[in-house]
Amino acid sequence: MKRNFHTFLLAIFVLTIIHSCGPYSKLYRSDNTDRNYNGILSDSTYNTLKLFLVKTTSKKLNDTLLIKYDYNNETCWDLLDQKVDDYILGFVTRHKERLQKVEKTRPNVSAFNFREPGNNLNKIIQLNNLIIIDSSKQLFNLIFSERCTCGSSIIVMPDKRFVFLRSDSHSELLDLSKEQIDEILNKKYQ
Repeated sequence: MKRNFHTFLLAIFVLTIIHSCGPYSKLYRSDNTDRNYNGILSDSTYNTLKLFLVKTTSKKLNDTLLIKYDYNNETCWDLLDQKVDDYILGFVTRHKERLQKVEKTRPNVSAFNFREPGNNLNKIIQLNNLIIIDSSKQLFNLIFSERCTCGSSIIVMPDKRFVFLRSDSHSELLDLSKEQIDEILNKKYQ
């Protein structure tokens, strides 16, 4: 009996270590200066990204690319998950309307929503049929390999410069003005 108890405790200890060493995801709050950054994509990364988007979405690409990426095993919307699906679908519908408005009012923009493959997703992600599954994890490996709680977003300009937002739970990149984008693009990061 005592031996079984020790085996049980050892198993719990090992499982705890394995669980804590799993994919780490950091939450960046809006006041965190590390939340966003800028850079320039290499020619190969930029070309690979455009080819991936065309192949995956069959959509004509405009000059500026807006991409929101959500992760599997996410906890961002756990409280919302406790609501009924009809309530959550209201959020999904409003997000779809925001995307349509952005693409209609900003004709040089192509907007995309992707997610990592997997089945451990918040309902707000599961119920949104516009979110494309990055089944090969090519986009994950190319741009979004740094896991952030609540997903991340990127704006890629035609000159390959980009603005990256970590923990972009509310798809704030859709609402950034030209001035805000320019401010981030011109900011010097260390």
